[in-house]
Amino acid sequence: MGGSLKDSQKSVVRLDQKMIKDHTEAHPLGKRRAWMTVFGSFLILNCATGVIHAFGVFEEYYVTTWLTNYTASEISWIGSVQVLLELVIGALGGYIYDAGHCGPMLWGGSFLFTFSILMLSFIKPQQYYQAFLAQAIGLGTGIGFLFVPACTLVSHHFRENKALAIGIILAGGPLGGIIYSSELNIAIDFKGFAWGVRIATLFSGVCLFVGNLLISVPPLPPTTPSERKHSIKSMRDWPYILTVVGSFFVQLETYFPIYFVQLFAKMHGVPEKLTFYSLALINVTNMISRIAVNYYANRFGAINLYIISCVLNGCVIFGMLGCGTPVGLVLFSLFHGLFFGSIISLYPPVVVELAPSEADMGKAVGYAWAPSGIANMIGPPLCAALLGKNYIWWRPVVFAALCFIVGAMIQLIARQIHVQRLKKQEDSSEKADAC
Repeated sequence: MGGSLKDSQKSVVRLDQKMIKDHTEAHPLGKRRAWMTVFGSFLILNCATGVIHAFGVFEEYYVTTWLTNYTASEISWIGSVQVLLELVIGALGGYIYDAGHCGPMLWGGSFLFTFSILMLSFIKPQQYYQAFLAQAIGLGTGIGFLFVPACTLVSHHFRENKALAIGIILAGGPLGGIIYSSELNIAIDFKGFAWGVRIATLFSGVCLFVGNLLISVPPLPPTTPSERKHSIKSMRDWPYILTVVGSFFVQLETYFPIYFVQLFAKMHGVPEKLTFYSLALINVTNMISRIAVNYYANRFGAINLYIISCVLNGCVIFGMLGCGTPVGLVLFSLFHGLFFGSIISLYPPVVVELAPSEADMGKAVGYAWAPSGIANMIGPPLCAALLGKNYIWWRPVVFAALCFIVGAMIQLIARQIHVQRLKKQEDSSEKADAC
């Protein structure tokens, strides 16, 4: 009787130890800290990339009211440079992250973001340089110091379901797009541009402050100079390089509909109240898809879903030509948001999966986003140039669709190389076990 009681007590202790071990393996710093970090990063990207997703409001307002002396192509450079700095400075942010300065970088980026959006509320009509300095340079730099750290932190907090955690964080961007686009359209209509932007400043400051308080920055393992040099060399890997190249083509036209769909609908006589909410509709399905598709990425593979999303978005982009009616605008906004969100949300897990194991994850993610930033900078102005002064819409639409298809083909090649390499590794390990 006593022996069986002791055995049962020992088995309970072993079970508790196993549960604790499994818990710490799934969340090295604890489950509560892990999910608080997810929510904090969600709030940060809600502001940082939410403003980018709402740029169509600025584009339409600048073209029709505030900067009427400038062309749509010239105005789109404001949003393009903003995205360029977000992703190119993200490469520097990845380096700073791996150096162990994530916390100060997040607080500094949050301050610069809040200050820049406040300065945007003081710009004068027809003063292009003021909008460019505040929105393109100031906001873009602030976003650059927030984006990569917020995305990368979860890789140290989760051993399982990383793709889902990243998807939840990236869903903050489209939610912010819904909030900012709706708030700006309504507030500008009732209170004017300056107060509309100041209300957005208050919202941004609160979200960024709370987000920084919730985040737990994990200690990074020490590395020697030789290990760091080997980490950089290890990223010269064909699947990783092809993924970055493919993303360049995809990101070249990713933001074209977001920047121009509201202008397209307004020019084709769609009721103004509905055009105001076209960006909000895009961001609703954008937000949902970022979580849903990353949930299924663990089952079907992030690379596979990424390729499918690129192809489908290339097909859906033709639907923008049907946005001249209310029904067409709603359908296009919903479907484009669905596949656009999938592409953005799946790209980081694809990079993490294809990046060599020896690479520092902050640098790997940061470097992977840098060419995309260049593509985002030249893409919308290029489409605006194709659009021309006569607004010939089919030319940029066809070009955008081709970019998505080319990006998907390049990613398919990267996938095949990766699969063949894994098969060779499995065969060699089986032979070693047999010996």
